[in-house]
Amino acid sequence: MTAGREGAVLLLSAWLDGGALRVRLTASDDLGGPTHPVGVAGDVDGACELVRRWLQDVVDADETLRRDG
Repeated sequence: MTAGREGAVLLLSAWLDGGALRVRLTASDDLGGPTHPVGVAGDVDGACELVRRWLQDVVDADETLRRDG
């Protein structure tokens, strides 16, 4: 997240394609801003890893902001 932002948003879209799970994640670092791709996954574990990585990026950005303030 960037300075002065109130939060971030992650959109997870999931569907079945011929019985196979498909997941697409997009995010915005600003609640009112444009989205950008985060990644795609073909299974639950892959989707969970993408969400975990994104959440860690949110935490890391906040810690950097507080430190560099």
